[in-house]
Amino acid sequence: MVAVVLDPYDHRFHWDPYPFYRAAREHDPVYYYAPGGFWLLTKWDDVNRAFRDHKTFINTGALALEKDANEKLPYPLFIASDPPEHTRQRAVLAPLMMPGALAKLEGYIRQRTRELLQPHLPHGRIDFVADLACFLPMDVISVLIGVPAPDRDAVRGWADALIAREDGQIDLAERNVAGYMSLAQYFEEHTARHAHAPGEDLLGAMLRAQAGGAMSHTEVVGNLILLAIAGNETTTKLIGNMAYRLWQHPQQRAWLCDDPGLIPRAIEETLRFDGSSQILVRRVAHDVTVRGKQLRQGDRVGLCVISANRDADKFERPEEFDIRRGSRDHMAFGYGVHACLGAALARLETRVVFEEILRQLPQYCIEESGLRRAHNPNVRGFTHVPATFEAPR
Repeated sequence: MVAVVLDPYDHRFHWDPYPFYRAAREHDPVYYYAPGGFWLLTKWDDVNRAFRDHKTFINTGALALEKDANEKLPYPLFIASDPPEHTRQRAVLAPLMMPGALAKLEGYIRQRTRELLQPHLPHGRIDFVADLACFLPMDVISVLIGVPAPDRDAVRGWADALIAREDGQIDLAERNVAGYMSLAQYFEEHTARHAHAPGEDLLGAMLRAQAGGAMSHTEVVGNLILLAIAGNETTTKLIGNMAYRLWQHPQQRAWLCDDPGLIPRAIEETLRFDGSSQILVRRVAHDVTVRGKQLRQGDRVGLCVISANRDADKFERPEEFDIRRGSRDHMAFGYGVHACLGAALARLETRVVFEEILRQLPQYCIEESGLRRAHNPNVRGFTHVPATFEAPR
């Protein structure tokens, strides 16, 4: 029997978890992480089943892998609920997150991307995360929820503090809770300032829903916290991951430079091959057996989507990065009734960013010695992706 070790809190694991996931898929696909007291599912079929069977693998009470999360992080997030509560809240947000509704943001996203790139062009150096990707998604989400520009650095800092984990930290730390509560306090005040005259953005939609009884005040604040985290961190890390993988595969990057119409296919392959959402959390509603293992009512379960997306039983050549694949049959944005509401926005932002990067600095070279990882069990990506390029004349 091969000894399998999966430790989503080990900083070394964050650098390259894929060999560990492969060993788990082959030898212990329903893995029990004893230090944290939760299960990890690593095979495509099992993860997909859990997404589809949302009455067995529920979101209610599954805010995070940490056992104390629901007590320490008190505001309700709609992703941590199930129908009919989930359906009621999603109906408020979904119309504004569809591709057609988001299309009007493309001009702003392109303008802001160019503004963020411009100061670095004369010097031939840029950090794709610290100088670009950590700002753009927060700026876009801020437009949707009315956060003014002077406040955005603080909001992003609190979100970063919430998700950061020390090496081996398996419970929420004071820093994490303080980041969360700072976001909560900010959005309590933010909603109070806008309640008298809701706009036509996401914030306005939620405030009108609250006034009409379709959403509670704590749900509004909780969902603003969620948007500040999920709408920022996952897209930030996706941009960094894609910049890195395209640099590793210069021929494929050249294809995109020659034909920018292929960029959406490259985004899908990055999502499959090295997506920024590593583990999504569920809780077991009633006892269930998965591959001979008994999961008990109340158990927490991590759905390892980045492992499932490399399952050889689902994908040919799963360990190869190939933008020609271009399929959307991955689960980087979840699946089923709880599929990520921000998927279209993430795709839009990432497409525009790489249209501009590959147009203005197509031959960038990443400095591997400067790469730095984010450390979180759920989100996979870099905090720093430094690169050099030939400065435009």
